[in-house]
Amino acid sequence: MKSELAAKVERTIRKFHMAVKGERLLVGLSGGADSAALLLCLNELGYDVSACHVNHCIRGEEADRDQHFCERLCEGLGIGITVRRVDVPAYCRANPVSEEEGARLLRYNALQEISADKICTAHNLDDCLETTLFNLARGSGLKGIASIPPVRGNIIRPLIECSREEIEAYLAERGQNFVTDSTNLLDEYSRNKLRHKVVPVLKEINPVLMETFAKTLGYIRQDSAYMEKLADKAFEDCIIGDGFSRTAVRKLDYPIRRRVIMRILAKNEIEISQDKIELIEQLIIEGGKASVKANSFAYTKSDVLYIYSEKDMPDQSADEIGIVPDTVIDWQNRRVCFKIIEIDGKFENVNKKFANSCLDYDKIKGVIVLRKRRAGDKLRLVGRDFNSDVRVLMKQNFPAHKRDSAVILADDDGVVLAEGSGAADRVKIDSNTRHVLVFEDS
Repeated sequence: MKSELAAKVERTIRKFHMAVKGERLLVGLSGGADSAALLLCLNELGYDVSACHVNHCIRGEEADRDQHFCERLCEGLGIGITVRRVDVPAYCRANPVSEEEGARLLRYNALQEISADKICTAHNLDDCLETTLFNLARGSGLKGIASIPPVRGNIIRPLIECSREEIEAYLAERGQNFVTDSTNLLDEYSRNKLRHKVVPVLKEINPVLMETFAKTLGYIRQDSAYMEKLADKAFEDCIIGDGFSRTAVRKLDYPIRRRVIMRILAKNEIEISQDKIELIEQLIIEGGKASVKANSFAYTKSDVLYIYSEKDMPDQSADEIGIVPDTVIDWQNRRVCFKIIEIDGKFENVNKKFANSCLDYDKIKGVIVLRKRRAGDKLRLVGRDFNSDVRVLMKQNFPAHKRDSAVILADDDGVVLAEGSGAADRVKIDSNTRHVLVFEDS
């Protein structure tokens, strides 16, 4: 007969579509009550389970004690275990992170290195309450208040709806001991302060706190998931080429607009903060240009918001490269392929397929080159009786940080093609054309 905790875990797994029988589940096993209970429950439910213990090399003999406990536990259950030792203090000295954060990063890295279909962590309902309180105290939106997600990628949390009280009662029933991390008893860490000082007061106010919190958390997660789904769709609708439609973003209701801006920041690897959200919103509404992080800028051109960094800017070293048909040229952080297409005078199909990207190769004067735009460059486009300024054409068709990488072709008599605008009238394709020069990104 299934234990109450195992039955609850099984319902949670089904509810959040966490795993199916036959998948290989890897439990992050610390030796504490939560992870020990998780291992026992999954084993009881018949899942293909193995364990990984990460020794953080922080607590000396106590850390070694935890490792040996985990090894003995798995041996007794007939479950395979992998042990990884990571030097958290050394990592934190080399990287600007706290010991707590460093341990978390290295622990997840170690777990991901082991072959498994799903990684199971032992976060429980009490952890969710502490996380919600911590995020509220620090300042958070709905997603932060929704706390720890039951599923994130290949990481699942089968104990997410179980309280610590239920977990310890289960272990007591099984006669299963566990180890206690001494750092969990210290009030030096923010979460421990919440656990030892704030949560007990809340339970005095509401004796069934965990039960009511579980219901509230369920509603919050559903609302948050719905808002995120709307924001995903809105974000896709706002993308225009390399930028984002200011009008489309402005039309969104603020809760969705804020989430779309957060996605814009994330897409460009910019730290998400309220200041950055407000900065991008101001640019969307008023236009302009602003620095968004070191060597990165956001600016508007007409109705489009662009974000670029110096690494996106074209290499300024090469100003001109000779064109050799049927070769690929590295040009200003692009790879451009030029080809010669032979036709038999039926040029209508060619125009349709290669609009604004082709010309009559036999009409070229002298040598044809790929180069940057130059002051005074003019181009008489096909079907026009006046010359256009190439600089103006580039401004109309490309954001500022893309203009130097645009394809401009010139022969001995001047510019013959400007990407996005078309070819010069003097090299246009006609019924006598036999060789067409075309280009495309490779």
